[in-house]
Amino acid sequence: MKYFFSFILLLNIQLVSAQLNEDFSDGDFSTNPTWVGDDSVFTIVNVTGDQMLRSDKIIASSSFYLSTPSTLATDCQWEFYTNLTFNTSSANYVDVYLTSNQSNLLSASINGYFVRIGGTTDEISLYRRSGGVSTKIIDGVDGICNTSNNKLKIKVTCSAANEWKLERDATGVGSSFFTEGIITDATFTTSANFGVLVVQSTSSFFQKHFFDDFYVGPIIYDVIPPVLVSATSISANQVDVLFNEAVNLTTAQNIANYGLSPVIGITSAVVDGPNPAKVHLTLSGNMTNGTQYTLTTNNIEDLPGNASGTMSVQYTYLVAQTPAPGDVIINEFMCDPSPVVGLPELEFVEIYNRSNKYFNLLNWKLGDNATFGTVQNAWLAPGEYKILCGTSSVPYFPGSVQVTSFPSLNNSGDDIILKDNSGLILDKITYTSAW
Repeated sequence: MKYFFSFILLLNIQLVSAQLNEDFSDGDFSTNPTWVGDDSVFTIVNVTGDQMLRSDKIIASSSFYLSTPSTLATDCQWEFYTNLTFNTSSANYVDVYLTSNQSNLLSASINGYFVRIGGTTDEISLYRRSGGVSTKIIDGVDGICNTSNNKLKIKVTCSAANEWKLERDATGVGSSFFTEGIITDATFTTSANFGVLVVQSTSSFFQKHFFDDFYVGPIIYDVIPPVLVSATSISANQVDVLFNEAVNLTTAQNIANYGLSPVIGITSAVVDGPNPAKVHLTLSGNMTNGTQYTLTTNNIEDLPGNASGTMSVQYTYLVAQTPAPGDVIINEFMCDPSPVVGLPELEFVEIYNRSNKYFNLLNWKLGDNATFGTVQNAWLAPGEYKILCGTSSVPYFPGSVQVTSFPSLNNSGDDIILKDNSGLILDKITYTSAW
């Protein structure tokens, strides 16, 4: 995983001064740094080539923890990755202690701050704990953790003025953070420990808590502007624009910051609610089917205020149209490829679009007298030819389209039938060996 570290390589001076920088790549949590607590019920596991800390306690109705020394409490950033592979609940959640005066996270006398992931409302919230009493100070969005695969990147900052900010990226990547809330709280300005507390109820939640990429250190300031990733046509007059991070509402919703070529006016730009890295554009007119467009953006800012320069991306507006018999015809076929004469020793059928329409071939049917195969996803433009062939034959015909269960064409004679996805026969030929 290690998304966090790739994103801050050029800030290595800050990383050097980090008080905690743990990715478990050494396969150990007993030294460098030293974690204490219920160390017998945590383990390091390999998850698709990445070393992660995982809970390992198989006792119902239990709470267990790991902590490590950490004295940073203000003018500081905390960041970590977690994957809780279950729907959280009031009896199944995780508390990540950012600051604590106790190494024992089960102690009733903890003073500090923690992030709760889960709980009754399945949210990510910031709490202050004082003398055994936990008080929610940032109330996160309900329902975020109500899935069976919670891959999350959590980031918390506390400025020198004790302003707390809680952010999360529900993709787990760490490139598009959503702000759960901001609050000023200076109840505690010192710390001794950082740690993780797991609360689980039944066997359904055993060994399902994963953690990685812990960082506690100086605040890492974003100085990189957003990058335009893609543009996708949603309808004839709607385009979705995707950036690599959340964008500033004012600049992203200014239609003067967008341009489209061939020229169509843009009447509105609205940042998506659940995904603030996406912008919905509404056009003043309809796009032309089969046309390639270039979308240009400029002066789009991210949340910290970094402004992008001019960026552009291309996309093609395509809408599948309904064929009529004769729109697409069987143009050529090979039923007896042996002996080889300048072609692969493989059967194929070539089709030709003689209409002015655009067709998506997905789930069209190609058959003979006995069986029909299913054509896979591909577009057929006006005046375009496509070779249809079996799955194993695709590498031998550049640009060809896969047909699962490609029919075996008889050498002596057979029918070849082409249907669309509704079963309409578009073309049919009957050949004999005399051909």
